[in-house]
Amino acid sequence: MEREYSLDHSRVYSEVKSTIGYQFDSNSLLLDALIHPSFFLDKNNNNFERLEFLGDRVLGLVIANFLFDKFSEESEGDLALRLSELVSGKKVLEISNKLDLKKIILLTNGNRSKAVNDGILIDTLEALIGAIFIDGGLIKTKTFILDNWKKLALNYKTPPKDSKSLLQEWAMANNFNMPIYEKYKKKGPDHSPIFFVKVKIENFGGATGEGSSKKIAEMNAADFLYKKI
Repeated sequence: MEREYSLDHSRVYSEVKSTIGYQFDSNSLLLDALIHPSFFLDKNNNNFERLEFLGDRVLGLVIANFLFDKFSEESEGDLALRLSELVSGKKVLEISNKLDLKKIILLTNGNRSKAVNDGILIDTLEALIGAIFIDGGLIKTKTFILDNWKKLALNYKTPPKDSKSLLQEWAMANNFNMPIYEKYKKKGPDHSPIFFVKVKIENFGGATGEGSSKKIAEMNAADFLYKKI
């Protein structure tokens, strides 16, 4: 039996404007960014995934440009550390939660709160950034991104180091071999996968981590192991 969907589009548009502070000219583009692939029973929302791809790159460009101007005395390596932290899944999720995107995401069963995991929140914010870029151009997208990321960027007086970097530095300083990431596993549907990975330092110990991407899983595994240290 084919499932019927009843979407109150006018309510969605109103919620989005009040939530993210941007008025879309193209409502169809907005819906492409909000309707996660899990909304469909038999097919993926290819437009969502394309917008997510674009938004991820636009976010990186805007943040990189801001860091380049703001921290003019820092090296490429230091800027890269700042960028990596600010565009990480952890920070994108933080902004998604701050914007309360959970309430406007459309899911398969039409319930806007059930089954919204961290991966969906991250993907949706990136897709929204891509949609804003197409709908309003770079200047408006830059305004949206910096309104939400600028304070985070300025919180770091010195370049941050992620858990993988800290773990590697500790291993080198204590005469251990470099951390090894292995035993990758993937569970869940393609549109909302969960990755698992183990990190180990030979003759010391290991830890496991999970996340909505391999990179996030590796970071979480490294974080758990570094906390053991």
